Amino acid sequence: MRCITLVCICGMIITGRLPARAEEQQPGTVGEATVTIPRSEWEAIKDRLAALEKQLAELKQKIAPSPAGKPGEVPPAPPSVAGTGPPPAEAQPPTAPTAPAGGKYLALPDISLIVQAKGKASSDTRDDARNRIRLSEAELGIQGYVYPNVKADAFITMSPEEGESAHVEEAYLTYLGLRKGLNLYVGEKHVAFGRTNLLHNHSWLYVRPPLALRNLVAEESLAGEGIEASCLLPTKGNLFAQLDLGMWTGQGPDEATQLPDILVGPSAGFSDKFNTARLWASHPLGENNELEWGGSYARGSAEGFAAPGSGHATLTGLDVTYRHFGEANSRLLLRGESIWRREENDLGGSTAKGYYLFANSRRDKYSSMGLLWDWSEFPQAPELHESALSLIWTKQFSEQYYLRLQAIHGARPGDNSYNELLLQWVWGVGPHTHNLE
Repeated sequence: MRCITLVCICGMIITGRLPARAEEQQPGTVGEATVTIPRSEWEAIKDRLAALEKQLAELKQKIAPSPAGKPGEVPPAPPSVAGTGPPPAEAQPPTAPTAPAGGKYLALPDISLIVQAKGKASSDTRDDARNRIRLSEAELGIQGYVYPNVKADAFITMSPEEGESAHVEEAYLTYLGLRKGLNLYVGEKHVAFGRTNLLHNHSWLYVRPPLALRNLVAEESLAGEGIEASCLLPTKGNLFAQLDLGMWTGQGPDEATQLPDILVGPSAGFSDKFNTARLWASHPLGENNELEWGGSYARGSAEGFAAPGSGHATLTGLDVTYRHFGEANSRLLLRGESIWRREENDLGGSTAKGYYLFANSRRDKYSSMGLLWDWSEFPQAPELHESALSLIWTKQFSEQYYLRLQAIHGARPGDNSYNELLLQWVWGVGPHTHNLE
């Protein structure tokens, strides 16, 4: 009680509001008269006030440390959890990430494990993978800052279904903010081509990729070893624009797509160096709508498929995305993307093309429905094509676990009417900070 009284007295002294005795107040004034106290009392009050201020500062420092347990350290932004949010909750590709708070690069790295299991039922008797459920992939992610403004990401995958041992899917450094709006990526990573190539397969909104992407670009994602610069372009108003330029060394044709009896496209097939460029932009349409569009380009050395021989392959892509954000967690996503693959060598050249149209509706954070129509030619046989219509349902049980079903009716060389049912489980533990669709 004595301490409280002293604090109140000190506050009154500082603000000049110490009330005078009734007999010392002038007529017509309230609490404005001068008060005279012994000097010894005045010095004692000053000393007590200084001691209280010191005790208050020490108490604040003890009871309000940062989440990391280090007083005064700015807490880092919490990373997203593995499989964070419903898969339909689409995230934008990386755009000038924010530099970490000082000292974060000394912390332990984020370590995540993402596991997938897939099942398939098919009417096509040529498919050896039908009527089976298998553990398809496990992905280990290790991420952290190695220096202020320098972030390291590594993703190691294992595929028991395909008999693959552990291998590095991505391992790269990100140099943040070299200039205003400029980031630099160095290492092995998914390249910026098309709207979804940067995403890992457990972040897709479908179980299998659209036919145009699988046959003309990559079985999962087009990747390379090299360097990429990502720059935010100066714009006016609410327009957002980004340019990505990369130089890579290719990994050769995708052998995983060469099924024994079912014709599948050889993807990009870059066998040596190739370059990429992507320009994309977005603009809000009112408060609840957004329109995004982009163009992609890739060119490099590749073995000919339609006309065997060494030459070059050129990939060109155009994509458009519309989003409508409803109440709470509801959202409508509409997307279309077209791909062209042109190969040229001494024996001639040919062009194969494909496209897909995709719609996804999410009523709440627990479930969504999607409709996918895709059509594609084959680089090794441009006169042939395949098509499919898919109905996709996703159930999100938690932030770390979801289940997806994709029912397909399609036509391909050798089977003009086949039906498939694909089942996918995805679960994970640990922080997970690469892009989610």
